[in-house]
Amino acid sequence: MRAPIFLKSFGLLLALASAGLAQAPAAKAPAAKKAAAPPAAAKAMARPSTPATPPPPAPAKEIRFPAFQEKTLANGLRLVVIEQHEQPLVSLRMTLNAGKAYEPEGKAGLANATAALLTKGTATRSAQQIAQAIDFVGGHLDANAGTEAGYVDLSVTSDQLDLGFGLLSDVVLHPAFPQEELERWRRQAVNGLQIDQQDASYVATTAVTRLIFGDYPYGRPGSGTPGSLAGLTRDDLVAFHKQHFIPNQTILAVVGDVKPADAFARAERAFGSWPKGTPSELPRFDVKAPAKTRIVVIDKPDAVQTEIRLGQVGIAYRDPSLFAAEVYNSILGGNASSRLYEEIRRKRGLSYGASSYFLEETNPGFFEASTFTKTESTADALGLAFEVLRGLQEKPVPEAELSFAKTYITGAFPLEIETANGIATKVLEAMHFGYGREFLESYDDRISKVSAADVQRFAETHVHPGQMTAVLVGNASAFTDALKKKYGEVEVIPIADVDFLRPDLRKPQQPKAKG
Repeated sequence: MRAPIFLKSFGLLLALASAGLAQAPAAKAPAAKKAAAPPAAAKAMARPSTPATPPPPAPAKEIRFPAFQEKTLANGLRLVVIEQHEQPLVSLRMTLNAGKAYEPEGKAGLANATAALLTKGTATRSAQQIAQAIDFVGGHLDANAGTEAGYVDLSVTSDQLDLGFGLLSDVVLHPAFPQEELERWRRQAVNGLQIDQQDASYVATTAVTRLIFGDYPYGRPGSGTPGSLAGLTRDDLVAFHKQHFIPNQTILAVVGDVKPADAFARAERAFGSWPKGTPSELPRFDVKAPAKTRIVVIDKPDAVQTEIRLGQVGIAYRDPSLFAAEVYNSILGGNASSRLYEEIRRKRGLSYGASSYFLEETNPGFFEASTFTKTESTADALGLAFEVLRGLQEKPVPEAELSFAKTYITGAFPLEIETANGIATKVLEAMHFGYGREFLESYDDRISKVSAADVQRFAETHVHPGQMTAVLVGNASAFTDALKKKYGEVEVIPIADVDFLRPDLRKPQQPKAKG
């Protein structure tokens, strides 16, 4: 799935809460691209500033999650309908077990490609006809793939539900995957990846995830690589679609200006004949943590700053410590007054931002802390990040800090269920992991019950600074010696030698020609 359901709006909230920090952008989203700081800005990183204190969070709103009705069709398709008549809009959001975790070995990017091509032609409509049909009624249609799930989203006004269900069923059940559309998509995707792979932020985030999981597909680059995309064929897309786009591993949420009986009837007409398939299972999870801190430097000699990522295997979505993890993360790096931000940015002036997040999946996902700094302060910033992590293990969080963090979290949730699509997203994520309405409605209460002792216990038992993987992307010659003095062994990989398809990140060496 995507980032945890209650953390997705944190980037927006951070930006709003930090509106007075003109010189200090809020914490970045996990995979956001960031332009390198110009020389003047890079120099300014070394001078601590005194920005305005972010405003306190508003009192948490009472959460009243709307009632919903559920039904399962004979073919196994699970339906959930939520009435919301404030506006004449309906959101249809479908989730399937069709993310990168289900890709065959050697086919990185296949889930992404399959999702992207769903809307580019069916047995009866061309890509242009699909686009024109949805645009003409002012609707929206999109498909994408995440770690475990594939998604198809469609929204229309309530008077266009016939078209909405018709288009959704057509692209999900009858994609044609035209060869010319595949080639067009491939060219665009490869061009984008070639740019991304020279972006230090992208490289750092992709590399740390790969190193954390090794051979396990959670660490596979979801967008693939130029090499892996070059090898994808139309037959690959057809086979992936046939295997993973099946009703008995799919949930459809219908939210908005529609009556449940009407929505169920329309869904039955659109998807009732969709044949069952063989359910897919995730590979067995057997990911081991490194015995000690692992420092990997990806050498980018032209870099004027260093991207820093610290990561480890995290927790599963159904882990009993989920809510303690949410509060822990808010305190560490999930809000505008988090410890990482306070220590690295506000007190030391080593960066414009620092953040952290968890990605929870069916199996344990990952935890990541992130920042960036000017080249000469790389070792200091990394060391400070480790200090902050250890600090949460050493003593309980003060009550005022704990209260702020919890209020910040609960304040985000009502914002995310203000729209039909937001409600659909929350419901589908909960249902994907086996939860229902009671899980969503009890969220505020469960967060409020997390104590300082719970946070400290979580830090001690689930976060392991001494066994983390650190990836630093920057001018290695300027800071590697300092890292070796502090941490001992440091692995250095030239950026030209990086291969995200390999668990060690290193391109295989070509045999030397015999002379």
